[in-house]
Amino acid sequence: MPRRDKRADIVNAGIRIFSRKGFQRCSVEDILQEAHVARATFYSYFDSKKDLFLELVDTILNNMFEIAAREFAEMPNNLEELKEKTKNAFIQLYNFFAENLEFSAIYIQEVMGMNPEIDYRILEWQQRVDELVKMLINRGIEMGMFRPLDVDVVATMVAGAPQHLGLHLFLYKKNVDVPRVAEAIADYLIYGLAARN
Repeated sequence: MPRRDKRADIVNAGIRIFSRKGFQRCSVEDILQEAHVARATFYSYFDSKKDLFLELVDTILNNMFEIAAREFAEMPNNLEELKEKTKNAFIQLYNFFAENLEFSAIYIQEVMGMNPEIDYRILEWQQRVDELVKMLINRGIEMGMFRPLDVDVVATMVAGAPQHLGLHLFLYKKNVDVPRVAEAIADYLIYGLAARN
C-alpha cells in the first residue's frame, strides 16, 4: 500500500477549509480534522495557518502568471496571431478558475486587504503581469501593430481588467461560456490598441 502524502493532504484540506470558512474564521484544528493528521504532522510542514495560506496564495498567483507568460513567450507577427494568443491565454486562465473553484475561491474571497504580507505578494504579482503586458505593448508599437499610447497606464488597465472580469464572472455566474468571454476580451483588447489606418 503506498504511503499517504500527508503534506498534500494538509494542502488540499487547507484549500477546502479556506474556501469554505475563509482564513479568519478557520483554525488549524479545522485543517487537522479535514486532513486527518495530527497536530505535530501539520507543524512538521508548516509553521502556522498563515504559512499554509501564503503557500496557497503563491501557488495561485504563480499558476496564473505562468499561463500568460507561456502563451506570450514569443511575440506574434500580426494582430490576428496576437488576438488568438490573447484569447488562448484567457481560455486557459478562466479554465484554471473553473477547474479549481475551491482554490480560486481563496483568491477571490480572501486575498486583498487581509494583511500586508499577502497584499505585498499580490502587488508584486500584479507588477510582474504589468511588466509582461508593457513588453508586449511596446513590441506591438515597435512592429506597427499598435498605435502610440501611454504604455504605463494602458498596461495596468489591460493587465487588471480581464482579471477583474474573470473574478466577477466566477463569483456571480453559474455557467460561464469561457470561449465566448475570451473571444470578446481578446477582440476588445487587441483591436482597441491597434494602429489606425
